[in-house]
Amino acid sequence: MSLTKTKLDAKLKQIAQFEEKWGECTRSRAMKKYCSDPKYRQRVNDFSKSIAQTMRSPNALGMNIEPNETI
Repeated sequence: MSLTKTKLDAKLKQIAQFEEKWGECTRSRAMKKYCSDPKYRQRVNDFSKSIAQTMRSPNALGMNIEPNETI
């Protein structure tokens, strides 16, 4: 999914409407920061990719877990 300026502006408007009705919360602050700060957006995306990669291969962490073995 590619984020365009139009999509980000629409989301910021949606966040503003939500905060007007319900007030600011942790999730709305995070979404606002995600839409307005490219460095924050890159860090979030990098973190998500690293978590996905870790979940795909637990042996990459040296855990050596067999498929039917429990931790």
